[in-house]
Amino acid sequence: MASTFDKIIQITYLTPENAVFYPKGDFLGLKTTFDGTEEDRGIVRLRRMFPFEELWQNISVMTPDSEEIGVIRDVSLFGADEKLLRSELERVYFTPKIKKIYSMKEKYGFSNWDVETDVGRILFSVKDTFRSLLSLAGGRVFITDVDGGRYEIPDASLLDKASYRKIELYL
Repeated sequence: MASTFDKIIQITYLTPENAVFYPKGDFLGLKTTFDGTEEDRGIVRLRRMFPFEELWQNISVMTPDSEEIGVIRDVSLFGADEKLLRSELERVYFTPKIKKIYSMKEKYGFSNWDVETDVGRILFSVKDTFRSLLSLAGGRVFITDVDGGRYEIPDASLLDKASYRKIELYL
């Protein structure tokens, strides 16, 4: 029983000494070296363990089948690979920042949003608006659309009055 429990909680930390990341087509590849054995793990996925608090620390590295290979404590420890890791995380967690809400119309359990973001004007739909908005400390709001896209309002109190009134009920 103890060995099963130890296996469940065992964390393998990836370091520059045992892991090398490389571009693999449009994806990220990984080669590991443990106990003198080098293995090309192929394509891997990066996932933030604490996506709202730690952007560059505690990054889970997984196979495409969601099997964890290991954890990166801090991407800044990876020197030459740091830029590659940051670029991949920014791609995976692409989150436009909403600056203005032009309209938000509810219809049949969905709300259709027309917003201005830091990357331009965007239209998206949200199902069950109350459950799709996550309010955090400091007025920060995250919105997830029906396709899994994420949007951020860095501080809802800084929105213009008309924009704030459109989301006030949901905060």
